[in-house]
Amino acid sequence: MTSVFAQNEGKKGKLSYLVNTTLSDNSQDDSSSTQTDSYNENTDTDSRYRSLSLNTKLIYAPTSKDKYMFDGAINRSDYTKESVEKRVGGVNETLLHNDEGDALMIWAKLSGSHNLSGTELLEWKLKYHENDSDGITRSDDATTLSEQNDLGKFRVFGSEGSYSKAFDEHFIKTGIDLKRLTQNDEVSSYTNGVLNTVKKQNLREDKGSFYLQDEISVGEKMILTPGIRFERSLRQFEQNSDIDYFAPSLHALYRLSENDNLRASVAKTVKLPRLSELSSSLDSSLDDNDLNHPDMSGNPNLKEESAISYEVRYEHFFEDKGIMSIGGFYRDISDKIEKLTTLESGRYVERPYNVGEGKLWSLELELKKSLDMYVKGLGIFGNATIQNSSLVSDGVKRTIKGTNDYIYNIGVDHRLSMYHLTYGAAYRYVSGYDDPIDARGVAETQEGYGTLDIYAKKRLDSTYKLGLNLKNITQETIQTTSKRYVSGVLNETQIDNEKSRFHFLVTLEGRW
Repeated sequence: MTSVFAQNEGKKGKLSYLVNTTLSDNSQDDSSSTQTDSYNENTDTDSRYRSLSLNTKLIYAPTSKDKYMFDGAINRSDYTKESVEKRVGGVNETLLHNDEGDALMIWAKLSGSHNLSGTELLEWKLKYHENDSDGITRSDDATTLSEQNDLGKFRVFGSEGSYSKAFDEHFIKTGIDLKRLTQNDEVSSYTNGVLNTVKKQNLREDKGSFYLQDEISVGEKMILTPGIRFERSLRQFEQNSDIDYFAPSLHALYRLSENDNLRASVAKTVKLPRLSELSSSLDSSLDDNDLNHPDMSGNPNLKEESAISYEVRYEHFFEDKGIMSIGGFYRDISDKIEKLTTLESGRYVERPYNVGEGKLWSLELELKKSLDMYVKGLGIFGNATIQNSSLVSDGVKRTIKGTNDYIYNIGVDHRLSMYHLTYGAAYRYVSGYDDPIDARGVAETQEGYGTLDIYAKKRLDSTYKLGLNLKNITQETIQTTSKRYVSGVLNETQIDNEKSRFHFLVTLEGRW
């Protein structure tokens, strides 16, 4: 990973500015293996990613009550990815894959805030986002050269406005949000240089929302925040749709003591499908097509996913700025969206579907504590999540796909003030999951894996700081086993091993 940047910031009168440009060049080597009923495959992949970006931020404050801001960025990037796949068993062959492309991203936001009085605030934003991409993927098995060209254009125009007012025990905020999103896709496929298919699709979505909330102080210990949001979405593509909904919420904060809080909330949330999830354009995996490398496509019939969430949390703040908290949530989900893989005309294709009604609950623990009373400069930190889920799909009950039983992070750091040195270690573990058979006859199991990192930072003087990170010392291999059943009978098994490697990062930072 290599990057260089230059930045200049300053102030002229009532105008503050910051300009930053960054050039990065990253290379990466990966290896993996796949085992199926008919062959074994080892893959080595070399990738390179390059980008050049320019970022600007301007703040103009003509008066103490008015402020105008501009944030803008432009990024030009390109990538190349070359893979060599060697298959043994069945048909012994070597597959060569090449994927390359470039992209242009533009992002801009103009905003303002106006203090109308000591208790009233008006804020507004105008936003624009553009992302254009052009890519080509090739696959060569020595007899057939397959190619796919992808052209994509994505645009977002948006505006926001909000008004806030404080009076007595209330702080009321209301606002409106308007967006237009457009996406244009063109996918062309070739075999040995001969055009096979061309697929073009244009999608448009107009979204508008209005919200109102009130932060109410009840005595000296409780704050209640009721609110409601209304959103309407109009979509124009293969099948036009009109979606509107209300989403109420209620949050409560109760101060048990100076260092203890109790929080609770109930809220309705709605997850609208992204335009890419609605597009029927097919992103082919070419010759590398199996259970874990399917063709990718969207689903024009996809509906929104909604949920009612309940959450409660207890927080304790230590005098040394540490924290301990325990909490949990329960989520009742309707029209749950999951990605399912289907065998279609001899090829695996993955699409998102509304699969049924689901439930998800979780217990979350967090601790950050100084042990200075035992060892000067010593501290510990950690968090853990335990979760479970269920889903009823076509009358069959199973777990939600990819739900890990638990995840935890633990770490320790130690600061030696005399030597201006801080060092520590962190370990992250993600448990596995065992997905039962889904509606398309596919079951997936993934083994748990852990990652250990060690780091150190030393202040050399008032200007320079040296850092060292030793990452992924355990070099875990993530193993995923996929099975496909036909009429309840096991038809094929595929085992994928994604290998990881140890790497290190050395940094020298200076500030003048």
